[in-house]
Amino acid sequence: MKKEFKYEALTHYTMSVCGGFFGAYAILNRSEIFGSSQTANLISIVCGLIGTDFSQVIIRMGALFIYIASMILAVFLSKRTAWNLKYLSIGLNLLVAITIGFLPSSMNPVIALYPIFFITAFQWSVFKGSYGYVSSTIFSTNNLKQTVTSLTEYLLSEDRKSEESQKLLVKFRFFACTLAGFHIGVVLGYMGYRLMALHSSWLCIFPLLFALLLIASEDEALLHRFTFSKRQEKEGCC
Repeated sequence: MKKEFKYEALTHYTMSVCGGFFGAYAILNRSEIFGSSQTANLISIVCGLIGTDFSQVIIRMGALFIYIASMILAVFLSKRTAWNLKYLSIGLNLLVAITIGFLPSSMNPVIALYPIFFITAFQWSVFKGSYGYVSSTIFSTNNLKQTVTSLTEYLLSEDRKSEESQKLLVKFRFFACTLAGFHIGVVLGYMGYRLMALHSSWLCIFPLLFALLLIASEDEALLHRFTFSKRQEKEGCC
């Protein structure tokens, strides 16, 4: 396994821990609202329009616009800059993890989750997967599907030692580890909620710093490989 792929996968799993943590934090501390996706929010917007609860519709539309704006920003920066957006994503996550711990419990729960709507959408746009597989670090439905289907296909294969079967096994392990990382984050979020309530967001600083270390190590491995390749080309020309 190439070093850069190893670091990339470990970073993905670590960010899944953070995704699970923020998901659990939002649900446990802010009226069971999941701040990492828009499915429930869009349903609430439609129901609010039908039920003429326009104040809540406006608040939830704010969450929708923030989510969309975050994805647009991630795409814009990826196309118009040479930045490594993984560093920026982690920096934004750290800022939000610190900030939301100070927000009062009396705040409207959706407004209180605006920062989480922003960072999870950005994280989703930046940390897209590994080993060639597309995988979300902020929710688990598709990761669950891919885990189950790849394992089922592997078990049903006639030759489990074939190249195709081995690829299915790699796929299963990747999605299973992503799923496990996410729910380790949920456990961390629940334990933090029981011990520190709203201030538990600060616990996510630790996995975020570990992810930062992994990204730096991945960059170092890529730089070493590039330097080694250039050296070989130079020696080959002489």
